[in-house]
Amino acid sequence: MVPWGCFAQQILNKPVDISVKGQPVSGVLKSMSEQGKFYFSYNSNLISGDSLVTLNVSRQPVRQVLEQLFNHQFQYKEKGDYLIILPVAKERSFHVTGHILDDETGQPVDYVSVYSQQLLVSTLSADDGAFRLRIKDRAFPVHLTISKVGYGDTTMVIGEADEADRIMRIQQKAVDLDPLIVRYAEGETTWLGRLFLSRRLRAQSRNIGRFFVALPYQASLTPGLGTHGRMSGQVVNKFSLNLAGGYTAGVNGVEIAGGFNISKENVRYVQLAGAFNVVSGHVSGVQVAGFSNNVLDSLNGVQVSGFSGMVRKRVDGVQVSGFLSRTGGVMAGAQVSGAIGLIRNGGHGAQISGGYNQVRGTYEGVQIAGAANNARDSVKATQIAGGLNMARNIKGLQLAPFNYARRMRGVQIGIVNIADSSSGVSIGLFNLIRKSTSNISVYATEIASLNVAWKMGTHQFYSILVAGTGFNGEKKVQTFGAGIGREFYPFKKAGFFVEILNQNIYQGNWEEMPSTYRLQIAATYKLGKRFLLFGGPSYTIYDSDGVEQKAGYKSFPISGYPSISLGSDKVTSWIGWQVGVSWRYGNL
Repeated sequence: MVPWGCFAQQILNKPVDISVKGQPVSGVLKSMSEQGKFYFSYNSNLISGDSLVTLNVSRQPVRQVLEQLFNHQFQYKEKGDYLIILPVAKERSFHVTGHILDDETGQPVDYVSVYSQQLLVSTLSADDGAFRLRIKDRAFPVHLTISKVGYGDTTMVIGEADEADRIMRIQQKAVDLDPLIVRYAEGETTWLGRLFLSRRLRAQSRNIGRFFVALPYQASLTPGLGTHGRMSGQVVNKFSLNLAGGYTAGVNGVEIAGGFNISKENVRYVQLAGAFNVVSGHVSGVQVAGFSNNVLDSLNGVQVSGFSGMVRKRVDGVQVSGFLSRTGGVMAGAQVSGAIGLIRNGGHGAQISGGYNQVRGTYEGVQIAGAANNARDSVKATQIAGGLNMARNIKGLQLAPFNYARRMRGVQIGIVNIADSSSGVSIGLFNLIRKSTSNISVYATEIASLNVAWKMGTHQFYSILVAGTGFNGEKKVQTFGAGIGREFYPFKKAGFFVEILNQNIYQGNWEEMPSTYRLQIAATYKLGKRFLLFGGPSYTIYDSDGVEQKAGYKSFPISGYPSISLGSDKVTSWIGWQVGVSWRYGNL
């Protein structure tokens, strides 16, 4: 006697040849039955026999031909010489239930994860330790893992679909958390993670932090409500589509969300969100969010945020945000923000913001801000600001109305330039170098008998603010202006300086004033540590700019001095002199 199971295989495994084009299904079934010497049995309401089909197979088993013909719509059962066609049985499901107790105390344990790695289904125990997990009928036997932080993992094998209540005991165990697990949990503990991830999802993620799996896709409405259910935080997807928001282990392809994306591991290639993205790992590719991006590791690519973009570690690429951009590590690339840009550990590239830039650590590149730049450490860069530049140690250019450097080894250009020490050049109205000497000079010239000049900067380069007055009978003169100069000391006590000045001469009308351009060269002699005498020749170019001489004011060019014609009745020049005394203040 042949066993039924072996006999059943004889019909479904019989080879047949079918080659039809536009023929009725009933004719195909008749040809198969004649070749295999068996009979079909089916409900005519189940199969439309007059439907036309096209099929071409050679020496294929009956089972395979039927699957092609009906596209897996039916199941098949053999009985004697008959092959019965039946509807596919509806999949049944069962619930595995039980209680989880502490093996030492006997007390129920809540928030314990009960999950299947094969089926990707999970649940959490309640306050009384009870759990209920839905399992598909045909999935048995099922291996269930029971996990909770602070307890050892336990495995339970469910061999059949019975719903008897089970008692499971788990043992406490001292657990040293893997640093990676701690890092992956950080995204859940951010304020956005706490706001949008339920307590149960966060608890499960901690319980089964060492288990991850890669799958082709995910679709979800909200975290925990999607194709992977509560196991979504353990799955790395190639494509993830999240309507309101999604929670994944990571992305190795494309992730799109109408609201937000939260990822525990790394994200590669593309991540887009209408509101925000939170990634605990590394981002490599393009990350775009309408409001905020928060990467707790590093970024290699492009990050674009409507409001704020934050990367805890290194950035290699471009970081752009509407308000705030922040890099916790090294920046190698460009950081652009509407208001504030922050870099913690230096780097190189460009930092541009509409308001304020700050960088710590050695930085090479350019800082451009609408209001202020602040380099807290060494910087080999160009700082350009609408208001203020600050640097601890700069070798480069500072360009702003107000510039400050603790140690300046470049060029400062502004209205007010301040430095503790300088081996560079400061160009502005006020150049204040704390660890340097500055002069206040009182001297006489052929133009004005009393002049006071404030010389600010270093010996190598200094700026000058000057004002003068004088009387010559009824003829009077008032001058004011600015200039630059440099001192030379080839000898211990003797030396010389060269200065260039631009001065205006007041002659009764503030709106119309002639100008002078003056080159002064003077020998100097130190009378002591803080006083020196100086005197020497000068060459002055006078531009009347068409202003008529007024009665009672000194006339120019000055008679009695050698004059040089410059080919214009409005411009003339002469050789003059200056002599005076200077008082030095500051560090000698």
